[in-house]
Amino acid sequence: MKNKTLVFVWLVVFGGVTIAQAGPAAGGQASLVSTGKKETTIRNLTKDSVRYTIRRLARDTQSIVRYLKPDGIDRWPCEGALDVSFERSGQPASYRLECGLPYTFRYDESDNLDLYSGSHGLFGVADLAPFVPTPMVVVERMLELGEVDKDDILFDLGCGDGRIVITAAKRFGTRGVGIDIDPQRIDESVRAAKEAGVDGLVEFRLQDVMKADIRKATVVTLYLLPESNALLRPLLEEQLKPGTPVVSHNYSIPGWEAKEVTYVVLQDGTGQDHTVFVYKR
Repeated sequence: MKNKTLVFVWLVVFGGVTIAQAGPAAGGQASLVSTGKKETTIRNLTKDSVRYTIRRLARDTQSIVRYLKPDGIDRWPCEGALDVSFERSGQPASYRLECGLPYTFRYDESDNLDLYSGSHGLFGVADLAPFVPTPMVVVERMLELGEVDKDDILFDLGCGDGRIVITAAKRFGTRGVGIDIDPQRIDESVRAAKEAGVDGLVEFRLQDVMKADIRKATVVTLYLLPESNALLRPLLEEQLKPGTPVVSHNYSIPGWEAKEVTYVVLQDGTGQDHTVFVYKR
């Protein structure tokens, strides 16, 4: 669902239109592969409602006016670029967004509204992937392939709503740690763990995964993007003990071909295929 360093959005003028240049933060990010569709998300991390207009170039004949509440998320199915306009410091600002990527409204250092690439809109923090929940049938298969049991310490990197570590704790009594950079996802995970009665077995950390200490992990699970897996690989190699299972949903880990134990393809009940890769560090 969010691993490249988020940077300030650069602006260039092209044909009289100001275009958002997402730079390294958004370069090469994939769309929502698990649904088979592309969707651009726009999140509001400010304290005020944001009025903006949007036009999907391949779909809309006119711009659509939207009012996005604080901490709200608009999801725009798309087939091509999107033009977004809003008011920044009393002046119009127009960005062209790439279909399939996440963007965020937040304030800049001068407390002016701006639009940033990435799902959380934070400076200097890795944006691993947009949040896309792993279907439960895939969660269960990942735990099975990772041979998770009560003696394990499971780390889920980019944990989203916490379902992987919570499921492991419920089924096997596994201790687990979920790490995510999105405060909303961490809040959801904490609530879900309490509701499931496993909050004594699991913990959730609001943290940049690239700066995490995962040395205690005996199993690691991932659902990130291919380039995120590549960036994360040195951390896995440095901190994990040899033989530690690493289970990745949908995307392989570049450079770990010799460490691959197996992979399986399964369906989620809707006809959508999912691939689970299993590695041994």
